[in-house]
Amino acid sequence: MTRWLTLVGILALAGCVVGPNYQSPTTTVPARWSANPGSPRAAEALRSFWTGFRDPNLTRLIQQAIANNYDLKIAAERIREAQDMVRVAAAAALPQIGFGAATESRRETQAIDWPPPTKYGEYPYYAVGFDASWELDLFGQVKRRRESARAAADAAVETRRDVLVSLTAAVASDYLGFRATQFRLQVARDNLEVARETQRLAHRAFESGERSHLDVSEADGRVHGVEATIPPLEAHSEELAHALAILLAQAPAQFMTRELDSTAPIPAPPALPPSLPSEVIAQRPDIRRAEREYAQSNANVGVAVAALYPHFSIPLSLTPTASQVHELFQSASLLWRVGLDGTQSLYTGGRLTAEVDAARSSKQAALFAYQQTVLQAFQEVEDALSNQRAEEIRYRALTAQLADDRQALRESQERYKRGQVALLPVLVDQQQLYATQDAQVSSSLTRCLADISLFKALGGNWQESP
Repeated sequence: MTRWLTLVGILALAGCVVGPNYQSPTTTVPARWSANPGSPRAAEALRSFWTGFRDPNLTRLIQQAIANNYDLKIAAERIREAQDMVRVAAAAALPQIGFGAATESRRETQAIDWPPPTKYGEYPYYAVGFDASWELDLFGQVKRRRESARAAADAAVETRRDVLVSLTAAVASDYLGFRATQFRLQVARDNLEVARETQRLAHRAFESGERSHLDVSEADGRVHGVEATIPPLEAHSEELAHALAILLAQAPAQFMTRELDSTAPIPAPPALPPSLPSEVIAQRPDIRRAEREYAQSNANVGVAVAALYPHFSIPLSLTPTASQVHELFQSASLLWRVGLDGTQSLYTGGRLTAEVDAARSSKQAALFAYQQTVLQAFQEVEDALSNQRAEEIRYRALTAQLADDRQALRESQERYKRGQVALLPVLVDQQQLYATQDAQVSSSLTRCLADISLFKALGGNWQESP
């Protein structure tokens, strides 16, 4: 026993962890954004960014989504699964102990030179036993497997954070889209009332002989044209409400009437300054997940390399056997075994070296994936900043145009009433006003969506996740 323990101690001291030690990947990071220098304190604005819209309905919907959304629940279960696999990997470093018991009635042959224990060669047989085996992690294969499992668990956490960011952004986008569609519906219905009033004026003028039937046809066509724009908006409004219902893990039926107030205005977009490029790397869950996946692939290289080396384990068994139950607990019935088992693959047809090469290629691919994810993140921030700036300019221009179109419509209506112009200029001004109103509402929504896109591109608010 002393010799065995001495040998095990020497092997343990000589053991080493093979494979590459992990080093965080590096990538080139710009000092600032092309459209905005960025702010080191901007990350604070990302926490619960939706509160910047100052809409209690939006806040309530997002809270319900975080509590009930199935994608978020699935991601949470994936975290638990990955954490359980960490425990599985860690268990390989501990002794494995088992227990067994047997009872039999045996008959031995009488055709041998030693006499059987009974007259007919039959006797009872009882055995109990404990078996244990401890794999010696001399080359770090078990350790590398633990590293791989922990990295996979960390990646699962980042996946859930990514789902959380996408979920809050999706709820905000669908909700604001619903509000904008409701507002566009109101604009269309208001314009329909104006078109019908113009239609009534045209009919009265024709009946009194002041205008030709052409004015009536033009007015009727205007009414029908505005009426045709309403059903698609109603359908789109319902689609957005259904999408919100799914995000909140609710049935779409009656969700609109129960959860949404269709009379609420479109909220104004919050001021969301961008953070520095270096902070985006730390904040974005997809980048953090890609880094953890790279760490996992690095550990897998160590697992593959360790498979090239010998494997050692210490078997231990204690098996009392006897013909009488009470004799099982006597020292004479004890059978024990302890030793050191070692195995080494001599020829596998190149399988082990191929697995090492495959693990190294996977690691390199994970590194490229990380670098690509970083570049895509920077692109998304730059795109969001450009869209934010461009849409702000467009919204101001549409606001000024809307005031001009309203003034033009008022003047053409007055001139029509005085008989100075035909009905067509009035209808043209009505159509122009409607188009500008609709464009301004769409621009207002686009401004909000640009802020939401910037929120996602900067990494979102996963720090606030429950």
